[in-house]
Amino acid sequence: MHLFESGPSHPSAPDDEVRWTRLEVAFTVGIVGCLLFATWQLGDLLVRDWLAGWVGESALREDLVYYGVAFTAALAALGGTTRSLGHTGRFRRTVGRSLLWYGALLLISASGMGAIEYLPEVAAGLFGAGVLIAAVYVLQRRYFTRERVRQRRLRNDNCPRCGSGLRPGAHYCSQCGRRVGEDCPECRGYLRRSDQYCAACGWERTGGES
Repeated sequence: MHLFESGPSHPSAPDDEVRWTRLEVAFTVGIVGCLLFATWQLGDLLVRDWLAGWVGESALREDLVYYGVAFTAALAALGGTTRSLGHTGRFRRTVGRSLLWYGALLLISASGMGAIEYLPEVAAGLFGAGVLIAAVYVLQRRYFTRERVRQRRLRNDNCPRCGSGLRPGAHYCSQCGRRVGEDCPECRGYLRRSDQYCAACGWERTGGES
């Protein structure tokens, strides 16, 4: 399974959830950069002003504040991303993806800096590689699963198998032959494979999508 794509894609039918426009990429990079800057500035503010009496001259307490802020913000961003990615609005999805990458980059950078500071060089390298592998695994399992990509394609009227654009009323994909529609058993109206109810007569699909 690939990180961003779970099956073969078609060049004429991009997956709207996965492939961003250039403007969305620019906004995402800007949002992520600003959030990363604000996070480290918050840590600096806590160390220098708000918790200066507790931190004192202790390098360990200073690191605890910085890494505590970083890990808390990263986990909060990753934990709150699921609902944003589930919405169909482009604005909500763009913000959700920005928070996703902010949380992932913050977690990776904080883990890497902590490993370099407190572990020998070889162990730090191995630890950093382990964090990256774990991050890729979590992102794949939670946000870019085969089922999520399939559902996004269906919402965009693309074939769930190959990503090709579907013709209106199509029963089969013209590129890979995947069955994508059928006739309603009640009124013979058109049913997509993802439809739970017939839009023409209200017939309910009780057996689920096959």
